[in-house]
Amino acid sequence: MDTMNALERIRVGFIGAGGICEQRHLPSLAKMPGVELVAVCNRSPESSRRVQEKWEFTRTADDWQQIVEASDIDAVFIGTWPYRHCELSQATLAAEKHVFCQARMCMDDTEALEMVAASNAHPQQVAMVCPSPFRVRWERTVRELLASERFGRLLSVTVISANGANRNPVEISWRERRDLSGLNILQVGIYAETLNAWCGDYSSLTATTSVSLNKRDALGRTIEIDVPQTVSITGTLSGGVPCAEFHTGLAAGFERAEILLCGSAATCRVDLQTQQVELHSANSSTGEVIDAVGDDWQVESEFLAAVRAARRGQSWQVSPSFTEAARYMRKMQAIHDSARDARQVNLSTWSSRCLES
Repeated sequence: MDTMNALERIRVGFIGAGGICEQRHLPSLAKMPGVELVAVCNRSPESSRRVQEKWEFTRTADDWQQIVEASDIDAVFIGTWPYRHCELSQATLAAEKHVFCQARMCMDDTEALEMVAASNAHPQQVAMVCPSPFRVRWERTVRELLASERFGRLLSVTVISANGANRNPVEISWRERRDLSGLNILQVGIYAETLNAWCGDYSSLTATTSVSLNKRDALGRTIEIDVPQTVSITGTLSGGVPCAEFHTGLAAGFERAEILLCGSAATCRVDLQTQQVELHSANSSTGEVIDAVGDDWQVESEFLAAVRAARRGQSWQVSPSFTEAARYMRKMQAIHDSARDARQVNLSTWSSRCLES
């Protein structure tokens, strides 16, 4: 193999290869030239072999250390639940490998800062977290609109996310277990990352949370759910813009998913249910759909492009980086602290935790 091909080839290992990995990451990687799927370590030998055979990995691994320590792996995709993300990311970077970590980033703000420190200690290694699908599809359209005279000055932001994620009385998802998902709640983190990128971080917020439905195991015993099923957030973004959010996993049938951006010249609704961006001018009686297509998912190719640039000693950028993702984990920590203590949390005073974007 000549030098150019050696620089272009990227040998990939997977630690955890669940739903999102098989829906998005592996199909994309399998089609990319210069990508070699080397090894996979899943939760059981049987599931590892199934993934190996389906996606044509060279081999399976008995434990995650074999992936991290392998001399024939350049980049590691971490597809486990959040409770393993911090440990595995730090180990991957320490082994001088590039890392792509599935969202949500980790368990809490403390782990997020540990991951940022590990990334900063290995600046030659690409460290990326899987971005919000809302950002991937609509960010270009929304950012262009927010910067335009057509929209004007941003006046307020409203988020509504209502689905039936918590309705099943007998099935307990890993997302409903704090020991596996940490402070992450429903889709709050996905929206947090999106708002950070489009409108800026919260400077202060107040949150309330609740758990309304108990669940039962196979023996009929009541299981205590310790991850909120409803979250209400009000606060002020860094630019002084008021923001209100309502998230619930208790909606049966009438699901909603939207971000409402009110500007001085128009109001924009990013409708994530109907998959379109709508605009209603302040001086018009009718609105219009300004984008019903959005941009394609290019996440894996962006990560690999950054890896190749890093190999050549060139500059590279990914979004979200560990530093950027830590900002939404800081928000999750603030939501938890506010709800627990029944108080407003001023994020701008967290000087010891302040992260530059």
